[in-house]
Amino acid sequence: MVRVRTVDRRLFLLIEIAARCLSREADVRLRVEAGVTASQSAVLFLLLQRGERRLSSIGAMLALSAPAVTGLVNRMQSAGLVVKRKDPQDRRGVLVDLSETGRGAAEAANRVLRNLNAGLDEQLGEDKAGVVCDVLTQLVLSKNG
Repeated sequence: MVRVRTVDRRLFLLIEIAARCLSREADVRLRVEAGVTASQSAVLFLLLQRGERRLSSIGAMLALSAPAVTGLVNRMQSAGLVVKRKDPQDRRGVLVDLSETGRGAAEAANRVLRNLNAGLDEQLGEDKAGVVCDVLTQLVLSKNG
């Protein structure tokens, strides 16, 4: 592997390309094995782990704009993956939860993503995978904090 001089590094570009490649691989496997897209799996996983959420909370946690999360959740509702209801605490708000179909898809997607993560751990090795995880976490927290 050729080592690029520090001045020539294009970290943003490399991160973007890596993310695109990984997303494409995940999207194919998620569609085949769980019947959902990578974007849908993120919402499903969030609801599986944390339960019913407001649209605004989903957007904030997944770094999606309000229109993007609304469109995504509406498509997921049409596909029978989630159910929406008015928030009884704030009638302007909408709560989103998994449907039974969505719960099954979330569990299948979770298995796919665990396998993808295990593959990355194996490919990178435990030490490098830990460093990548720490660095990416730091980047996300600095941009969302």
